[in-house]
Amino acid sequence: MRYLRTVLGLIAALSLSGCQSIAYYTQAAVGQSALLWHSRSIDEVIKDPRTSDQLRERLRFVERIREYAQTRLFLPSTGSYQRFTDIGRDFVLWSVVAAEEFSTEPEVFCHPIAGCVAYQGYFERKDALNFAEELESRGFETSVGPVAAYSTLGWFSDPVLSSVLHYPDAQLAELVFHELAHELLFIPDDTTFNESFATFVARAGVERWLTDSGRASELKEFRRDTGRQDATVNLIRNTRMRLDELYTSPIQETDKRAQKNRILDELMTQYFEMRKTGTVSDWDRWFEEGLNNAKLASVGSYHDDVGLFVALFEQSDRDFEVFYQSARAHSIRSGSP
Repeated sequence: MRYLRTVLGLIAALSLSGCQSIAYYTQAAVGQSALLWHSRSIDEVIKDPRTSDQLRERLRFVERIREYAQTRLFLPSTGSYQRFTDIGRDFVLWSVVAAEEFSTEPEVFCHPIAGCVAYQGYFERKDALNFAEELESRGFETSVGPVAAYSTLGWFSDPVLSSVLHYPDAQLAELVFHELAHELLFIPDDTTFNESFATFVARAGVERWLTDSGRASELKEFRRDTGRQDATVNLIRNTRMRLDELYTSPIQETDKRAQKNRILDELMTQYFEMRKTGTVSDWDRWFEEGLNNAKLASVGSYHDDVGLFVALFEQSDRDFEVFYQSARAHSIRSGSP
């Protein structure tokens, strides 16, 4: 009942804001309440004789990772990842990103708690597709992508979801570190700062954890995977830069459209050529589903500022506590709210 009262209060507060429709906030609150209502403490699930050995092992791993995050990475010691929810499907949310026809900057959606962010999430895929269709009718390009986990920024104790437990150890640790980083530092109205910060913390955290765990061979593979991912992201970033230059040029819109299509085709071709040599990550499905401004913008939000945090981490002598202070100070100096 405590969760239900909290969620009902949240619906009422958000509905008064006028930022989005009551229907949107209702689906968000109901979806969130379902995750909490159906959650069980990890200790309880582990002790349950009906729990499979595989699930028990993965939950014990989450407990170890959560402990490491708190004691060695100095991430928040909250109630998050102390409970488990079996969601019965592969993804918990579907995220909608939108951009104008001649812009690689994402449209922002404003909410009372998170501020203005470059995406909007729905617990039902059909609702996400309906919203995307509405945006497209207004001239936007859209991207609808699945999400396996997310953070409520400390407003609730986030449970670990069944949708992520099949991840390899390093990937699951990366996800937990990423979401806990959001609880540590979140700047309203700056999606790129927030996501890039969490991306960096997760990567650096996994490297530190693998080193401390004596898993050197896995550390090498993790770095290779990270390098391939960075190569993919850089390929997309270079295309966004070319498109930005095109979109600000004084040529006719018909010519812009033709050149835009050519640039996106070249990105597709270059990606698949690089895939043959193994220098980029396996994003085949992402590319095969088609490219547009919204898809390219969604990648930028998670990676554009990672280089900034790499530099701050080195300046902090790779000390996580000092680094967090530096990141917070930088957000203030740069004028983020």
